[in-house]
This record gives sequence, C-alpha cells and structure tokens, in this order.
Amino acid sequence: MRGPVGEYGAMLICTVPGAVYTVYRYWLIRKVQWFGTFLIVNLAVSTLLNVLAGSALQMLWNDVWYSIVLAVCFLVTVVVRRPVMLYFSLDFVEMQGAPRSVMKKRFLERDVFPLFQWITVGFALRDGLLAAIKAHLIIRYGIEAFDRAIVIREVISWGFTILCILGFIRISNILNDGSKSNEASG
Repeated sequence: MRGPVGEYGAMLICTVPGAVYTVYRYWLIRKVQWFGTFLIVNLAVSTLLNVLAGSALQMLWNDVWYSIVLAVCFLVTVVVRRPVMLYFSLDFVEMQGAPRSVMKKRFLERDVFPLFQWITVGFALRDGLLAAIKAHLIIRYGIEAFDRAIVIREVISWGFTILCILGFIRISNILNDGSKSNEASG
C-alpha cells in the first residue's frame, strides 16, 4: 500500500484492524472492564496521535513517546501497589465465570500479589525497551525504521510475552495448589 497511499497512509491503514477488533469486542461483551477500557483508551490515543502526526516520521516518534508513557504508567501502578495486570486478570477470570470478589482476595494474597507486580514490570520493560530500539532505528534509518522495527518488535514482544505467560502459569499453579489444600482440609 505504500505506493498508492504513501508511507503515512500505509502506516495509518495498519491501525484499522485493531480499531475494528476493539469495537467488536466491546459490542460483544457490552460491559466496560479495566482491560476493555485500557484497549479503548489505548486505541483512541494511539489513533489520535497517528492522525495528528502529519508525517510518517512524526508518527514513528509519537509511537516512541507513547510507549514511554505506557511504560511509566505500568510502573506507577506497581509503585502504588495496584498492578494493572492484576485488574486485567480479574476481568479475564470474571469472564470465565469466577466471582470477582473472591478472586480479588486471592490475587491480593502474599504468595500471588508479587507475581502480578513482576508481570506488570515486565510489560513496562517491554514498552521501554521497544521505545529505545525504535528511537535508535529512527535516528539511524529514518522512515525505514518502520519496516525494521516490525521484526525486532515482534521478537521482543514474544520474548516478554512468554515470560509473562510463565508468570501467569505460576499464579495458576499457586491458586490450584491453594484450592486443593483447602479441599483436603475441608
């Protein structure tokens, strides 16, 4: 699409699938949750930044700055002891039928809560690292950084995602072990 619509237009078109999916999920669930709210706000802000950029190069720089803002926001939730990944997880377990209040108590227990803190730090590190790499590539390659950043971004994202999934698996194991010990004593 780069030829017919230009670099900036092609980069804007890349944002459409995410926008459509977010609106579809919100319509399907018809309930605003932490995760859904995050997706909608994230989509709105990133789309607004992309549209207001005015050029492909500025769009890339806006993405760098926005990634830094997201990383800081994630870290702030850790510092105030309200890790955003805990609340996203509550949304997911509630959608699977678990009572939110019961799961929140369990998530806040001392054997589980630190894992949510570390997972949230992992997402902050991912965004910060991606911002640094994108900035380096933009300085070095200009607009061509978009193509180069795709592969690097995916590799880093998958690496951090795998680490975070391992954290969620550990949380699940702790919760299952706690449920089994409660059943055995009950």
